[in-house]
Amino acid sequence: MNTTTIETAFNVTELTAGVKYTFRVTAVAGDEMTEGKNISVSLFTKPAVIRNLTVTEITTASVSLSWIEPLGNSSFYRVEWTDGSRDMNTTTNVTAFNVTELTAGVKYTFKVTAVAGDNITTGKAQEKALFTKPAVIRNLTVTEITTSSVSLSWTEPFGNRSFFRVEWTDGITNGSQNTPETSFNVTALTPGVQYLFTVTAVAGDNTTVGQSKTVSKYTKPAVVRNLYVSEITTSSVSLNWTQPEGNSFFYRVKWIGANISQNVPKTFTTITGLTAGMQYIFTVSAVAGDNTTVGEESQIITLTKPAQPVDIVATRRGTSQLNVTWTLHNGTVEYYSVNIFNAALNYTSSNTTQTREASFTGLQPGRVYEVTVTAVAGDFRNQSAQVQLATNPNPPGPLTITERTTSSLVVQWTTPGLMIGAQGISYNISYQLNGTGLGERNLSSSTTSLSSNLTSLSSGTCYTITVKTMGPQNLESTSVYASECTLPKPVVNLTATPLSNSSCKLQWTDPVEVKNYYTYRVQYIKATGPVPKTVSTNFTQVNDLEPGTGYNFTVTTVAATGSEGSPERTFCNTKPNVVSNLTFEGLNTTTIRLSWLKPNDHKPTYSYLVTISKNGSVVEISTMVEMYTFTNLTPGNCYNCSVVTVVQDVKSDSTETIICTKPAVVKNLIAIGTTTNMSVTWYRPMGQVDNYTVTIYKNNVMEDNRTITNNYLSVVFQNLKPGKVYVVKVATNSGPLTEALNVTNATYPNPPGGIMVVDQTTGSINISWARPLDMDLGQYSFSVFHLDRQNLTEHNWTLLKNLQSGTLYNISVVTVGPFDYQSTVVTTANSTRPQSVIRLIEAGITTTNVTLVWFQPESKPGYTFRVEITNQSVTTNTTMKTITGVQSGSNYTTNITITGLQSGSNYTFTVTTLTGDGTMATPVTVSYFTRPFAVSGLVASTVNTTTVNLTWTKPPQYQSGYTYRIQTEGCMSAPTNRTTETGEGDLISELTPGTRCTFSVSVKALNSIEGESVSTSQYTKPESVNMFIYNNGSNSTIVVRWEAPRGNVEHYIVYLNKVLFSDLLNSSIRSTSFLNLSAGRSYTAVVTTISGPFNASSEPGTTATYPNQPGPILILEKTTSSISVEWGEAPLMTNTTFSYLVTYLSTQLNNKTVTLTNTRHTLPSLSSGTPYNISVATVGVLGLQSEKVWSSLVTTRPESVQSLSVVTAEENITLTWNKPVDHKPSYHYYVIWINSGLIISNTTTLMEDLIINQLVPGSLYNFTVTTETADGTKGAPVSNSICTNASPVFNLKCDSPNDPKVILSWTKPKGLNQGFQITAYETNQPPQDQAHYNTSGDCTPACGHTVSDLKHNTDYTLTVTTLGCGSSSTIQKLTCKTGVNAVIGVAVGVTIGVFAILFIITIALVIHWRRQTKKDTSDIQIHSMR
Repeated sequence: MNTTTIETAFNVTELTAGVKYTFRVTAVAGDEMTEGKNISVSLFTKPAVIRNLTVTEITTASVSLSWIEPLGNSSFYRVEWTDGSRDMNTTTNVTAFNVTELTAGVKYTFKVTAVAGDNITTGKAQEKALFTKPAVIRNLTVTEITTSSVSLSWTEPFGNRSFFRVEWTDGITNGSQNTPETSFNVTALTPGVQYLFTVTAVAGDNTTVGQSKTVSKYTKPAVVRNLYVSEITTSSVSLNWTQPEGNSFFYRVKWIGANISQNVPKTFTTITGLTAGMQYIFTVSAVAGDNTTVGEESQIITLTKPAQPVDIVATRRGTSQLNVTWTLHNGTVEYYSVNIFNAALNYTSSNTTQTREASFTGLQPGRVYEVTVTAVAGDFRNQSAQVQLATNPNPPGPLTITERTTSSLVVQWTTPGLMIGAQGISYNISYQLNGTGLGERNLSSSTTSLSSNLTSLSSGTCYTITVKTMGPQNLESTSVYASECTLPKPVVNLTATPLSNSSCKLQWTDPVEVKNYYTYRVQYIKATGPVPKTVSTNFTQVNDLEPGTGYNFTVTTVAATGSEGSPERTFCNTKPNVVSNLTFEGLNTTTIRLSWLKPNDHKPTYSYLVTISKNGSVVEISTMVEMYTFTNLTPGNCYNCSVVTVVQDVKSDSTETIICTKPAVVKNLIAIGTTTNMSVTWYRPMGQVDNYTVTIYKNNVMEDNRTITNNYLSVVFQNLKPGKVYVVKVATNSGPLTEALNVTNATYPNPPGGIMVVDQTTGSINISWARPLDMDLGQYSFSVFHLDRQNLTEHNWTLLKNLQSGTLYNISVVTVGPFDYQSTVVTTANSTRPQSVIRLIEAGITTTNVTLVWFQPESKPGYTFRVEITNQSVTTNTTMKTITGVQSGSNYTTNITITGLQSGSNYTFTVTTLTGDGTMATPVTVSYFTRPFAVSGLVASTVNTTTVNLTWTKPPQYQSGYTYRIQTEGCMSAPTNRTTETGEGDLISELTPGTRCTFSVSVKALNSIEGESVSTSQYTKPESVNMFIYNNGSNSTIVVRWEAPRGNVEHYIVYLNKVLFSDLLNSSIRSTSFLNLSAGRSYTAVVTTISGPFNASSEPGTTATYPNQPGPILILEKTTSSISVEWGEAPLMTNTTFSYLVTYLSTQLNNKTVTLTNTRHTLPSLSSGTPYNISVATVGVLGLQSEKVWSSLVTTRPESVQSLSVVTAEENITLTWNKPVDHKPSYHYYVIWINSGLIISNTTTLMEDLIINQLVPGSLYNFTVTTETADGTKGAPVSNSICTNASPVFNLKCDSPNDPKVILSWTKPKGLNQGFQITAYETNQPPQDQAHYNTSGDCTPACGHTVSDLKHNTDYTLTVTTLGCGSSSTIQKLTCKTGVNAVIGVAVGVTIGVFAILFIITIALVIHWRRQTKKDTSDIQIHSMR
């Protein structure tokens, strides 16, 4: 396009955006035709703005952008992004780009600009601002769960965020709330309900959210209500309760004491299998639907009933003592009450113990006692069955032996001490050998008498005799012992054996019933008299005897001093002396004469035993003369000979020598020669041969000499001259003797030299050969063979005629030497000339090989072919090969594969027919080209998830003009082909992630011949997954879940704490669980996708297992202000960091906690008498807490009561006290009263006073008041001792005799008393200064007292008061009148006859007596009664 303008500026419009234009400006002259030289400039128009910039995907670290290309042209696009602090950019030539390595939750501004082809001119940018997704929060954990709330905490996600959105639902009701913190407490929840909690990070636009983390938890169920015990046995406790508020799935019942728990669906249960007599703390808690979340425990404490004691036995019993033990098959007790009695001895005793053992002393020996044991636990008692146990009897008196024989002993003894009159007494008698502790023991015998006869004893044996007293229940006393021996028996089988010419050996069998303490006396008689000898063995050697002399010996058994058996006798002859000067003489190869001299002590009775032996075969000959001849011996053998002197069948020591026979000559001697060796063989001769000497001679001159062992029967002589006669001599050697044999033979001649073809035609062959080596001329000739013909000649050449053309002939030549021995054959094969091949063509071409095939028209077997290969492009590059043809019909068809050729090159091939001897036909020639080689080193390198880079090495013998064809299949929708002309590599893109691709590359040569294709396979990289990790509230399980990535994945593997904890998971699996993990450990998981050799790992996720629960809580000590507790260490928590969170909560809800690392703590500053719920939880990593162990309602001791006072009465007392400090309304008071050390009774009261009735008057009581809390926790007791008032007497009576006294009697008052106080005063007088008459002790047999020294016929008031340890009784009164004076009565009787006379006198006397009485009324008589 062009235009004109008169201005020096011009605006060119309607151009296309982003296109390069060349602008030329030319000045034009006034004629509008003449032009000057133009000036040009090339510029790009600005590209248009891109269209429809959109965000296709947002992740935590990337944003995917796409757009539509702008109108017009553009070369590429510049993508820019910034977060406000850092600017970055890149370029792309496609309309989409994934911006990676971004920070999560950050606002980015993205710009995309089109750039023209000059790489400088840019269009207007298109811009978009947005937030990346916040990263997923980390380590979402539940830090606390109550009945109405769940506390969540988490770790900040990587990158930025604005706030967190917390959502929860129970499936019916949903809740949501935003928080800027990394923790949140969800409240107003229902107890025991499952909630799903979700926490999501939200970006600054309040819209973009990250991936959520979820956790599912149950709220704690509420505490169960109204827990109580409904029934108790020795092994079970029945519990009932009311269900808690809210929801619960089941109830967990635990009991401390057995450390066992059970789950029950109802509000009652019977706990069986408990231990009898043991205190149990039962707790019941509601459990939520996850079987894990447990509500607060409700607790109750009780004892099971004790078991009955059984298996009562006596241990360590003695003659006056019984140690009693028993078994409690189940449970424990507070103590045992043990009773023992014997009715016959009127004996009773009791013992109280906390162990299962009681000891009673001072008992009588050999008596039976009755024993019972009662188990006591709290208020429960269980008595055993009655058993009988006996004491051991005393031993009998000393033993005496009154009679002995060789087979019996009589023993006597006296009656044991303290056993006279004891019933069921006998004696056990036994015996055993002395010094062994075991052995021969008769069956025990029993007797009631004081003696016993022991029979059937062993002779010569010392016995220990034992006597024991046998008492009731088969009990034995200690033993009494006595010891004595029987006489021994004689030895048996006595024999005597001569050992030498001066000694004999005696040997015998031990006597019957021999003992290890036996000795033997050996005696014999010499010229000087008897000779004795004592030994302890059953043999002996007697020395210093005369040679060849007989002796008599005796042997006597000795058991002890004075205890000897009868003697046994035997006879022995000593050995004679040996012969001397033993010699031999060899008469021939089988006969030897032996001779010797007489021994120096020779006697006429002597004879000789001659022995000859070899190889275990022995021959003995007896003779009376000093010579013997051996015949029929083996030649060349040596024999052992000996001669001994004999007298009375007793032999002297032997005299020995060795004799030898001459050897025999060899048999079947043969010599066989080669050209330079002579092999000599023979058969082994008769008899023994030590070795052989072999000698070879030539012309009577020795050539060689050999000595060989008798193991060999051949020898080879080497380096001999060919074609010569030799003599061989073989000598047999045995000892000093030798015998020889000769044989003659010749060596073979050497062969002629190699046959050479001097000339050949189609009908003849002229040959020659070299003469044989190392042979003398004139001493040999030649024999020539061909076609079954033989020619003899002395020349070294010959002419073969009348042959056929093209025919192979075999020709042989041999040398002929002495004995007409022929040399080895020298042969040759030659042919006439053959015809040329026809129809030479190729049968196959490869990169380095060419296969040729042709035909041979002449029907001759054995043809070969020479193939010459020439490369036209390489000067003088010629190769020759020779092959054998294959007959086909009447022709020979032959093929050959020529290898090692250069690919893509032109070759000339020449084939020539050869006969067997190499005769050639006219050659035939053809030309062919080879194929190019394939590429090598094909490598597929994965670039990313969708791209693979292929590289390879040029093929060998590469030539310019080669091209490459690439085929891709397996990871695209269909196989694709592409051709590249330059370079050994290519980038293959748009592949499927995580998929195996197959790539094939082939080479095309200049003539379009394609080489063999080379293939390889490679995977694209898989994409990573989004992974989630959570612990499900478990202390041993971690669950990892993920989402499948784009493309393909073959397997997943999961690493836990950088350790591979799983096998390969197939691609369909989306989660895995790790079981049996250690509690309280932090675990970080990574999920790796695997496709082929590649993998991609997810971002790590971290959580932790919950720690293990501590062991049960034990209450060590309680005071009014503290509780000391101890708990079991959390198991399997080594090698990790953890602590214990101790929480104690009173009923006043003043919750306190303390964190500890040890397992014991004293809770201080507590309120007295207050129940506390104590829990211990293990706190592990990430602050996770285990389930709590509880000890519920542990109450501190209450304070003691104050100001305890007592008001006494006769049969009751009134106790009063003040409330203790810090009194609680639930307190009650436990009151016990004790009389004479025994608890009389006890009671419980809520009031601060108590009237105790039914007491014994006049008795001392100790009253103890103890503050008790509602659960029975007792404070320190407060005591007071006081006596009840004495009870008054009743039925008080008096009797007045004529004497001036009063006899009182009364009934014994109730209760106890310490005597009585008695007063008597005249009724008509005031009681001041009245006398008291006291008495003490029991009223035995009746209660009463006589008050004397009173006035006659006077009224007296008498009082009786019972005295006690405390207040005396009320006073009992009685009025009595004394009797008339006895003197007056007598006077009246005497004077009755003279009444009238004396009447006046009597009246006067009476008046006088009355006056005297009035005068004495102020004098009160005092009497004491003790």
